Amino acid sequence: MRTRKPFPREEGYKSARLIVIAAEGRKTENIYFQRLKLEHEAQNVHVKILEREDDNSNPETVFQQISKYAKDYDIREDDQLWVVVDRDRWEIKQLASVAKKCSQKSNFHFCLSNPCFEIWLLLHIEGLENYSEKDKECLSKNRKYKGGRTFLKKRLSELLGGYNEAKYDACILISTISDAIKRAKVLDNCPKDRWPQKVGTRAYLLVESIMNL
Repeated sequence: MRTRKPFPREEGYKSARLIVIAAEGRKTENIYFQRLKLEHEAQNVHVKILEREDDNSNPETVFQQISKYAKDYDIREDDQLWVVVDRDRWEIKQLASVAKKCSQKSNFHFCLSNPCFEIWLLLHIEGLENYSEKDKECLSKNRKYKGGRTFLKKRLSELLGGYNEAKYDACILISTISDAIKRAKVLDNCPKDRWPQKVGTRAYLLVESIMNL
């Protein structure tokens, strides 16, 4: 039987809970969580964000990446492994398969944003209570406009004075993280479902765990 490598827990983190994140996006999610780690990582938490080398980002690939990490390293009972994916590009059966696998594994958590992770970024700036039904529908479908920008990317660009998913200032958003958590909880009106069936995100659960709220 192959011996697992002990995770190199740095001085000051020896007794910390390890939170490992594998995300669908190569840049957007990692930019956010790297900044969150720097600013709000709790003293008894250590966050490890996995990088991907290619654009093969389907939910099963993300799951396999973090599963390999769990096999390679000695994961303790209170450590957490988070699969962070979007709803918009994938069929229900793909998402359901990975959600089921996560539920069957100790330490694994399934974190889906509907339609995509940028809804979590948006909630740092505004809630959806003033959105018209038409705007809510556009947000849910998140289709591309001329020029290739989706509804969410366009809205974030309007609110932030520009937005690039591969290079943005997460500091601006994280300053209002408590508002984002509150707004995400309001949208998550069926928390027992495996993921938000309507517009919403479970990113707030991962963030609360990192911050040990």
